Amino acid sequence: MNKALFLYELLRMRRSLATKSLLIFAIIAGFYSIWSGLAWQESNYASLIQYEEQLQEHAAKWRADLVAIENGESESSPYSARPMDIQLPAVHKTGSLSHLAIGMNEILPKRIMISPRRNGMSMVEPYEYDNPMTLLFGRMDFVFFVTIIMPLLLIALNFDVIASDRARGLYKMLLSNPLTESSIIMNRMLARSGLLLAIVMAALIYGLMVAENVSITAATAWILLVGAYFLFWFGLIFLLVGRSKKGVSSLSKLVSFWLLFVLIIPAASNSISTYLFPQPSKLELLSDARFATSEATKRTAELTQNFLEDHPELTIGDDQVPGYYRALFLSNSVVENNTQPIVQAFADSMHDREDMLDVLQYLSPTTIMQRSLIALAQTDSRSHALFMQAAGQYLDKINETVEDQVLSRNRITVSTFDQIPMFGDIWMATAKPKISIIGPFLFMLIFGLLLTGSSKMKLFSGSGE
Repeated sequence: MNKALFLYELLRMRRSLATKSLLIFAIIAGFYSIWSGLAWQESNYASLIQYEEQLQEHAAKWRADLVAIENGESESSPYSARPMDIQLPAVHKTGSLSHLAIGMNEILPKRIMISPRRNGMSMVEPYEYDNPMTLLFGRMDFVFFVTIIMPLLLIALNFDVIASDRARGLYKMLLSNPLTESSIIMNRMLARSGLLLAIVMAALIYGLMVAENVSITAATAWILLVGAYFLFWFGLIFLLVGRSKKGVSSLSKLVSFWLLFVLIIPAASNSISTYLFPQPSKLELLSDARFATSEATKRTAELTQNFLEDHPELTIGDDQVPGYYRALFLSNSVVENNTQPIVQAFADSMHDREDMLDVLQYLSPTTIMQRSLIALAQTDSRSHALFMQAAGQYLDKINETVEDQVLSRNRITVSTFDQIPMFGDIWMATAKPKISIIGPFLFMLIFGLLLTGSSKMKLFSGSGE
């Protein structure tokens, strides 16, 4: 009888224009989210590759000038092949699944010019955005589709799964058959929701297939998380529609829960974490940086004299070289030292907020899904902070390599330049945080099963009475 009811519900759906419209919209939105993410990823990768090629071309020309000077093939100009003119790229290339979860990667810097001319405060270039409205509303990706749109589609498909029959008097006729109230609702919801789940999984599998070098572990993690999130909303809808006699009543309750889990709790969690771990004042950071730069510029002669007194072996050099090379290097060192405490305070504040959000995320399955999927795609704020840390280490390594030559106003050798690693080597050697989905997956799975189980018990007891 349950199978017959299931097939009958599928037949009813074929005749329902509203249901067919919702499923067609789900197909369009799901696959559009994949296409939109792929378009962003392709554009992002192309811009990063172009940026790398431009700076690598500049570095190759700089090295060719240095080789010509060492071999005596060209006259030595005071400005040619100076260590302070080294420019190397550092780019943040996200994981292969970033098209499914763009995350923070669209608003945080992802390319940096590493040069002794710059310090930790000035190495990030100003960014220009093609479309500011995209930053306001967010770009459509699969995470947006599955966490925001999919629950609404589930609600729209199932809110009147039994209320309409009650209004038309068909419900009592159904109960005259050897069927329980819970089995009627369950079979109808399975028929309606099963098609939506198939559409969501088809879009996800397509998104996984078009990605390059995706591990089975990562693909399985995405599928499990999406399935558990779907089960949570299925159980919540199953609980509420069975207890509501009118479709309007169940719809208002479900929309209220959608607003609670999708908008209110995530916003409140961010507010709580920001209140408990406030970010240091950016004005204070900029003020400290400007003050340090100004003081370092005023004290250029004093800084240079003190340094040369400690390193007399560096006093011999090409006097034709402009003094601002050495002054700028010393100025950057002073700025770096003076702003280090507040920069570290920013980093500590971010880590504390993320740790707090790791706890508060369990107040909302939507937050769990978004944070877990974005972390898997390596487009979260932690991944960006790690990139900035690696870029800072890369800058420090280059400064250590050229320091003596800059301060003695000499050039580095070609062999010394060739020993400078590329940023990709630094990034590969950087320890990445381990990402586990076990906690989020089990939480949503158990919660969904409990909602479904408790719904059956209440419906069964209600029908028994």
